[in-house]
Amino acid sequence: MFSRIRTTIQRNRARAFVKNAHAWYLTCRDVSALMGDALHDQSIITKDIGYEIDQVDRMLLHLGFYIPDSLGTLKRRNPDLAQRFDEVTQQVYQLRNQTTIFLIRSQDPGPMSGDELDEGVSMIYYYRALEEVGFKARDLKDDLDRELKFI
Repeated sequence: MFSRIRTTIQRNRARAFVKNAHAWYLTCRDVSALMGDALHDQSIITKDIGYEIDQVDRMLLHLGFYIPDSLGTLKRRNPDLAQRFDEVTQQVYQLRNQTTIFLIRSQDPGPMSGDELDEGVSMIYYYRALEEVGFKARDLKDDLDRELKFI
């Protein structure tokens, strides 16, 4: 009787782990794709960047629900994979932060500054932000994508 209960519990834990790990992977992939779009789309400077940031933040909120169960199970079963899992999770948050910095810096001062800026000046802000943090964020995204493929 106890062995059957133990087997059922282990089976339920395994299902929960697979479900959470898959959701974690899909969320990480979606965040990477959305941030990649923001990093490579020059028209982003004319859009409302708050929409992209808010969308990613909602994804990361959900990601936080999947991490504890999956990471706890991995630490018990495979500590090396657990460490990689944790590193990839950290990379996702770093990518979000670096991309957000890029998006904020790529915006021109806007209408509140009182200056009428033309398209050329807006592009200067975009390329300056790309040079300061955008290329680093792109590299971080590429590293994250490689790790996700490996995992």
